[in-house]
Amino acid sequence: MVFSSMIFAARRAGITHEEFKKRYEQHMRMVEEICGDAMPLSHTRWYLKHEGADDKPVLLAGKADEMRYDAIVQLVFEDEAAYRRFYSALLTEEANARIEADEAGFWDREKMQVAVIGDVKETKK
Repeated sequence: MVFSSMIFAARRAGITHEEFKKRYEQHMRMVEEICGDAMPLSHTRWYLKHEGADDKPVLLAGKADEMRYDAIVQLVFEDEAAYRRFYSALLTEEANARIEADEAGFWDREKMQVAVIGDVKETKK
């Protein structure tokens, strides 16, 4: 049974949204190198659109000042065991040190949230 999670990622203070996107993509190349064949079946990144001098997200509803995230990420694995292999690869002492050092330059872990996806319903035209 497919196992899926979503990461809600925010940039560090002083980093622009464009810098965050560039650094996240670089970061993913490092994660792929670390994890090898333990990578998820898919790793989809949705970067919220930002505009204006204040670098705020473009929202159709809600307050841009309250939007904490720069990216919403979906990881899809063959099953929960595959997810655990991926997670274990990231938790080795060497891998964890590399990841934390890299993320310190662009990612705000304090604001990050990770959720497991339960049911998925999709409506198509």
